[in-house]
Amino acid sequence: MSLRGVILGTVLQMMLAYFFFMLVVFSAAGIANGGGLSRFQAGILDFSIYALPATCLVSASIVFYLYKSGAGPSSYWWYASPLAAMALYFAYALSLN
Repeated sequence: MSLRGVILGTVLQMMLAYFFFMLVVFSAAGIANGGGLSRFQAGILDFSIYALPATCLVSASIVFYLYKSGAGPSSYWWYASPLAAMALYFAYALSLN
């Protein structure tokens, strides 16, 4: 792992966190605007506004820790974990419609 790759990946993760925040805010608002959601369903959408960007921060922190520990290039795969979380959010959001 190179320091340049870790810094570039972390910057891209911060940009992805902002994108996830905006995406969830607007998609959750659109879903909630239709009405008919239970309190639990609305709570999950509200929680997702903060949880999805947090996955980006956590994955960047994990990669930085692994870099400091001397891990190999396969540690960059941690940067893909927020994409899996976003796929779960999309599956949930689409099931509400």
